[in-house]
Amino acid sequence: MLPSVSVVVATWRREEALRLVLGDLARQEGLAAEIVVVDQNTPPTEADVFEQLRRSPHALIVLPHAPGVVASRNDGVRAARGEVLVFIDDDVRIDDVQFLEKIARNFLDPELAALCGQELSGPDFRASIEPAPTFRNAFEEAAFFPRETSERREVFHLATCNCAVRRSAWEKVGGLDPVFAGNSYGDDTDLALRMRAAGLRIVFDPTVSVRHMRAPMGGLRLADPLNPWSVADRYLSLWIFFFRHVPRRWQRWYLRDAILGKSLLLRQNFVRPWRWPAILAGLTMSFFRARAKAGTVST
Repeated sequence: MLPSVSVVVATWRREEALRLVLGDLARQEGLAAEIVVVDQNTPPTEADVFEQLRRSPHALIVLPHAPGVVASRNDGVRAARGEVLVFIDDDVRIDDVQFLEKIARNFLDPELAALCGQELSGPDFRASIEPAPTFRNAFEEAAFFPRETSERREVFHLATCNCAVRRSAWEKVGGLDPVFAGNSYGDDTDLALRMRAAGLRIVFDPTVSVRHMRAPMGGLRLADPLNPWSVADRYLSLWIFFFRHVPRRWQRWYLRDAILGKSLLLRQNFVRPWRWPAILAGLTMSFFRARAKAGTVST
C-alpha cells in the first residue's frame, strides 16, 4: 500500500504560476494526495485559482500565513497529515500525471528518508545525459549536485523546488531550521547536510521531474520591488549558511557568487549605485547577526 502524501506549496505574488501548477496537481493519477497551499499573499489569493483542485479527488488546505518561506513550509507541514511530505515551488510545471505516485512508490523502501527530484531549466528544459560528478565532500555535493542529470543515485542534496521527505525523518532533524528567516536561501541545503549528519538516506530520482519556470517576480526574488524584507533580513540566511557550512577552500567563491552576487553585484544595482550604501549596511548588519545565530540548530 502506498504511503499517504501531502504536498506543501508556499506562495507569494505568483497567482498565475500557482494556478498552473495547481492544475498540474489536480490532474495527478494513482493516489489521492493532500495539497497544502501556504498563502503568504495580502489580500489572499483569488478563490478561483483553487477551483481545479476542488473538483479533483485531492484534498485541499489553504493556510493563510505571513511572509517567510521557511516558516510557511514548517507550518504547512504541521497542518499536513501525510506520511510523505512533498515540497514544490509555486513556479514549477509538472508534466507527468504519475508524478506523485512515483514519489510515493519510492517511499515503499523503508530505508529511504528523502527524495530529490529532477529540475529542468529553460529555455529548452532538457535533461542532461551526462552522469553527475563524484564530489569530494558533503558540502560540495549538497551545494553543487546537478539536478538536471538523468542518473538515479544516492545523494546528499535536496532542493525544496522538488523534493520529498518522510515525516519521521523530517521530525528527527527538526524540519527546516527557522533561523533561516526573511528572504531565505540555503535552508534546504542545510536540511540535506543535517540529514546526512544524522545518517539518513537521500536518493535522486530523475523520473520525478519538474520544469522550473523561474518567475521573475514574487517568491524569493530580490529584484521584486515589493519584497517585504529589510536589507539586513534579505542577506541573513546567506551569512548563516556561510558560517555554518562553507569550508575554507570554498569561502572566497561563496562570498563572491552567493553573497555579493545576490546583493551588491545584482545587475540592477550597477545602474542604481545610490543603493550601494544601504546594501553594504545591510550586509554588515546581517553578518554580525548571522555570526551570533549560526552556531546552533534551532528546533
